[in-house]
Amino acid sequence: MMWNWLRRRRNDPETPDMITCQEALARVYEYLDGELGPAWTEKVRHHIETCRRCWPRFELERAFLDHIREQGLPSVRARGLKERIQTLLDEVDPD
Repeated sequence: MMWNWLRRRRNDPETPDMITCQEALARVYEYLDGELGPAWTEKVRHHIETCRRCWPRFELERAFLDHIREQGLPSVRARGLKERIQTLLDEVDPD
């Protein structure tokens, strides 16, 4: 994938709707579960594809959910696990 670091800037005229890292990561599970509407899906997708800081975190979350699904475990949301994991991740990397 080709990274375009300059497009991350919020004031870039080519990406006026670019969301912040915090906004993208706050919606990562909804994005991965296909629960966002078209506008937010596109915003999160674009951010993840262009932000080298968020890409590794996204890949970790995607791999985690894939593993849970492959194991046939109950939904992450059903058990409140998502919130506990997010809290732990935030403690490790508060940004």
